[in-house]
Amino acid sequence: MTTHQVTYRGPSTFAVRAAALLADAAGLQLTSANRTDDPSDDSVALELTIEATDDALAAAIDTVRAELPAGASLA
Repeated sequence: MTTHQVTYRGPSTFAVRAAALLADAAGLQLTSANRTDDPSDDSVALELTIEATDDALAAAIDTVRAELPAGASLA
């Protein structure tokens, strides 16, 4: 397994859901989540540290991206 950094940017109302979807994905282990922005509006940036194989992470990100609300991103 490799440690990866994934950043969610988007509506704060979906941030926890995005992290939960990744944490629940097969073959992934979410090891930390830190807010990395200034809480000035309804949008947040959340940096997630995930342990997974490259293939498992790619599959999980594709699944989560399909559920992201407008204006949100996962990188």
